[in-house]
Amino acid sequence: MSDENLEVQVVLRERNQLTLPERVAVRIAAMPGDRLLLTVEATDPGVVRVKRLKDSYAGIATGVYGHTDEERAAYIAEERDSWDRDPRIAMTAGAPDGTPYLTFDESRRTYWQTDVTRERYDRDPKLRWPKCDICGRSIARMREHLVAHRAGTLDKRGVNTDPQQRLRSRRRVEKWRASLARKTR
Repeated sequence: MSDENLEVQVVLRERNQLTLPERVAVRIAAMPGDRLLLTVEATDPGVVRVKRLKDSYAGIATGVYGHTDEERAAYIAEERDSWDRDPRIAMTAGAPDGTPYLTFDESRRTYWQTDVTRERYDRDPKLRWPKCDICGRSIARMREHLVAHRAGTLDKRGVNTDPQQRLRSRRRVEKWRASLARKTR
């Protein structure tokens, strides 16, 4: 693998699709079906990093948590004991409407397209929200959301059917787009 920078031009097609050039795919060892993580740099929104996500991270931390089974078991027991005292655990219990939040493992299964790490799970509340079986949206207050689906105030895509709310949302989006246009000038 070369240490030289690789620059390749690509064209964004309809529906925001692009083809990963073969030279790039070879450089990052990507294969058809691999998951890729695109990261937009906060300091320069024009810079996007592409990272191939591993299917498994098994074995990458060998020896970090102990070299013997006893040492690893002691580490795990100490970690589990700390969870009972950790104030962040209270926020993982559930939403005010009684909706239980996803556990770390459930979040990894639900948000498989995202590189869910323990740090991101603890930091980002959205990774604890369940996904709606009807519209697929991630919702913290799922019970209230499902009541809205049954009442007909949300359609099958999770869009509010109230004309006044739709108008307010449309105005918010227009205002947001205008602010983005001003930033890019």
